[in-house]
Amino acid sequence: MKGMDRPLHRAVPRLGGGRLFLCAALAAALLAAGCATGQRPRAFKESHAKTLSRAEAPRSFELIDNYETFVIHFRLAKDAPALSVGISAEYVADITGAKKTRKTYFIVEKIIDMSQFKNANLKYLYAELGRNFDAEWNREREITLVSNKIEPFKNMDAGSTYRIRYTTFSNENFEYIITINADCGVTFIDDYK
Repeated sequence: MKGMDRPLHRAVPRLGGGRLFLCAALAAALLAAGCATGQRPRAFKESHAKTLSRAEAPRSFELIDNYETFVIHFRLAKDAPALSVGISAEYVADITGAKKTRKTYFIVEKIIDMSQFKNANLKYLYAELGRNFDAEWNREREITLVSNKIEPFKNMDAGSTYRIRYTTFSNENFEYIITINADCGVTFIDDYK
């Protein structure tokens, strides 16, 4: 049979030095893009937690979506470049004592004393640093806040007081666990005035 002595595969064209380098660079870029799934979670030196029952958690006058909202205040031992905040809510679901968790929605704010700005109409300003939900109520369990020294209201410094307002949109007898991770000490304030 005629043509049987030809190879069954096509010849692969040879790449010159420039083309070979370009292909290698493109493959490396694609590999790096495929492997980069995001940043690693930041590791903090200290973790601080406060546990409160629903009965002992202070109520906030400023509500989240017109629902019962609780508040906790804290201070930092020194300036913090970043910190993470998370809140879990557990309740006893049935007579067997099985515990369930409920989604918690929260807002972290820096309290600004407005007396230094000579504004007689406003005693405090609450500058939002972050929240764990968006406009569609999609939420994250934990959020990481990054200090911004250029904007004084977003700078997480040791001289300021911060508050977290939180809600579960439910009335179960919850036990809340508020966790703050930072590279410094955190003091929870029970009776903030």
